Amino acid sequence: MRAGPPWAVAHAFRQHSRLAYCTASVEAGRRYTKHYLNLSNGVEALDGLLTAGLPSEAISFCRIQSSQCESQDYNGLLSNLDHDMMIHLALGHECCVYDFGSRGAVWIDPDGTSSERYVPRAIWWGLEWWRYALNNLWELPTPRPPLLRGVNVERRFREALCALPKKQRTRLKYYRAFTADGLAEVRLLGYYAAARTDGDRAAHRSMLLGLSRQLNEKGSGAGQEPEAFGMSLHDPLVMSGRVPMGRG
Repeated sequence: MRAGPPWAVAHAFRQHSRLAYCTASVEAGRRYTKHYLNLSNGVEALDGLLTAGLPSEAISFCRIQSSQCESQDYNGLLSNLDHDMMIHLALGHECCVYDFGSRGAVWIDPDGTSSERYVPRAIWWGLEWWRYALNNLWELPTPRPPLLRGVNVERRFREALCALPKKQRTRLKYYRAFTADGLAEVRLLGYYAAARTDGDRAAHRSMLLGLSRQLNEKGSGAGQEPEAFGMSLHDPLVMSGRVPMGRG
């Protein structure tokens, strides 16, 4: 992963994506990719991703809180790992998380040189914990060691994993039954750049409302009503004998 200005997300997306965005490919060598914006700074990636050609309806959201990473709230972080992402990871799909950092820090590059990078804690800490927990709870064969800024934290993460409440372990292990044949480890990637709108809720709201307008213009995208293929709408007002509200 390379740091860069916000527009670099579009470039990174072009370089990284290996799939026609919305539909799962069955062609050899191709893999479905899901795209998640980490709330709330991650919404800055909207413009870059849409410019790169990603359809608005293909964008999803997640929430990895930096405060939970700082406090090492292992269970709290996993509680925010949602079912949509887990089923895609279990099926072997690639899940990309986008976020923007507000504080630069010096990182040592592989060649020994140092550089300032704006890697959010959600990316270098949170994703590493999610990745480690799922690889191990799903008993995948070749998980890589967990690294936090180059330091192997296998022992620390192992202790945290063993200390998880049974309810949380059961929730995460549910998806083990759906893991794709031959899956060696979860395909969870993080992209970052320096933030321009850190903490600016008004700016983030404006970006999200812009996305919402695009989605509303496109409609549901289902092609036909669910009733056409045997589904029925459950309306509690109808079931209780009252006037239905409709779908407004």
